[in-house]
Formats: sequence, C-alpha cells, structure tokens
Amino acid sequence: MNSNITHLTAFLVGVTAGGALAWEFARKKYERIAEEEINSVKETYAQRKAVVVKSADEPAASEPAQHPKESVLDYAAKLRHEGYLPKEDTGKKEEDAPPVDKPYIISPEEFGEMYGYEQISLTYYSDGSLADENDELVEDADEVVGLDSLTRFGEYEEDSVFVRNDALRCDYEILADQRTYAEVLKEKPYLHRKE
Repeated sequence: MNSNITHLTAFLVGVTAGGALAWEFARKKYERIAEEEINSVKETYAQRKAVVVKSADEPAASEPAQHPKESVLDYAAKLRHEGYLPKEDTGKKEEDAPPVDKPYIISPEEFGEMYGYEQISLTYYSDGSLADENDELVEDADEVVGLDSLTRFGEYEEDSVFVRNDALRCDYEILADQRTYAEVLKEKPYLHRKE
C-alpha cells in the first residue's frame, strides 16, 4: 500500500510540474506574439504618420487649407448615399443639375459617390483597346469615357483613371493593362466565338 501512495504522489507531482511548465511556456509564447503584433502596429502607424508630415510646398498651419469645392448637389448626393438624408426629401435632385456634355475626369475619392450612378470597371490595353469586365471591346470609347481621359493616367494614380459620364449616369474606373488586347484573346479563346 505504501508503494501505491508513493506512485500516486509521484504521478501528482509530475502532473503538477508538467502543467506548470506548459502554462509558463504558453504564457511566454503568447506574450511574444502579442509583443510582435504591437510592434508591427507601431511600425505601421509610424510609417503612416510619416506620410502625413507636411512638405515645404504646403501652406503654413496658420493659413486655412484650401479644399476643392463640392457642389451642393454632390454634397447632398453624398449625404443620401451615406444614409443621412432620406431619398425622397433631398431638395434638389441630380436631374436638376445641368449635365456636362462630355465625360470628364474625377478623383478616385469621387468615384461612386453620385447617387444613382452605376460604377463600371474598364480595362485599357497597351494597344489602345478599351474593354469591359468581360473583355468585350467598348465600341464608342469617345462617347463613353472620352478619348482624352485615356491619356490622363498618372494624374491621380499611376495605373488608373476615373471618369464620370453624366449623360449615361455612370462612373468608370479605367485600369491600365500592359498587355495587348490580342494577348488577352489568346488567354481566353472563348472570346473568339462568333455568336
């Protein structure tokens, strides 16, 4: 019987010691992981904060910053889009604004902000072809996005241009692709079919 108590005591001491070691190992491991995550967030924040630093070209802090003026209609559309104004009680509607005759360049921030405007992504290939998301060629690029817009890559972003067409009530995101349209057709033979 004495030997059973000795074995039981040794077993309990072993379980307790093993549990304590496992607990300490897990605690250290997760403290290390948490510390790495905290340092990663600190580094990311420091890099982001460095980007916000003003350059010498920007106005001094005492001068009020000049923001691009939004029309009242654009602002109302933005408020409606965000749900701050009910759709039926907005005062003037976009239809009341005189439409711009031709498509025009907008900033990336303005893309998709007009209520009721469809958002469409297009691809501009290096050979001058403009295609939709299904790689179908856009027939009248001048009427849809304006040929001038296809020369304005790099104005806001290096590989994209954003265009608004008030007549079609569409915002277009045009992405530059270094391939030719013929190369894309080789990758997608099903586009060659005649319907």
